[in-house]
Amino acid sequence: MNMKQIKNSYLEHIKICIESGSWGAGLLRSFTDYWFAYHKQGPFLNSNNNPKWHNKPSSVKDKDALLEMHFISDMAFDAIEKGSDVRLIKEHSIPLRVIRKILIQHEPKTTTDIENILLRFYRLGVLTKDEDDILRLKGLNSKMPASWDLTESVFSRYEVAGIKGKLFN
Repeated sequence: MNMKQIKNSYLEHIKICIESGSWGAGLLRSFTDYWFAYHKQGPFLNSNNNPKWHNKPSSVKDKDALLEMHFISDMAFDAIEKGSDVRLIKEHSIPLRVIRKILIQHEPKTTTDIENILLRFYRLGVLTKDEDDILRLKGLNSKMPASWDLTESVFSRYEVAGIKGKLFN
C-alpha cells in the first residue's frame, strides 16, 4: 500500500464511524492523527513509515515536526529555538470532540468530503505546559469559546486565552 492509500484508509475508518454512530474511546483521535501523519508525512512518520504521536514532545528530538504544526505559541517557539527542556504540549486547536460534532453536522457522504472538513478544521498547536494550564483554567481545554462558530478562526481558543503565537501551514 502506498501513503495515499494508507491515508485514505483512515478517512474510510472515520466514514464508518460517522455512518455507524460508533466512535469508541479514542477512535477519532487515532484516525485523525494517523490521517494527518500520512497527509503531511516527513517528521510525522518514523523510519518504518508509521505515524509518530509526538506526545510530550522534545524541543530537540521533535523539533522538525513541531515546526511543521499549524500554530506555535511564542513561548513554545522560543523553547524550540533554544532547545530548552520547557515542557511542550501538542494539542488540537479545535478539540476533537468539536471536530466530531462538525463531522456529524456536515453529514459527509464521501471520504473526500471528510478530508475537506479535516483540511479546514484539523489543526495542531504547540503550547507550553503553562499555556495549556491557562486554557484549562479558562474552561477551554476541550471546547471552543461559547460564541465561536464555524466561520471564525480555528485558533479562537488561543486568542481568548491571550496566547500569542505564529501561524504555519
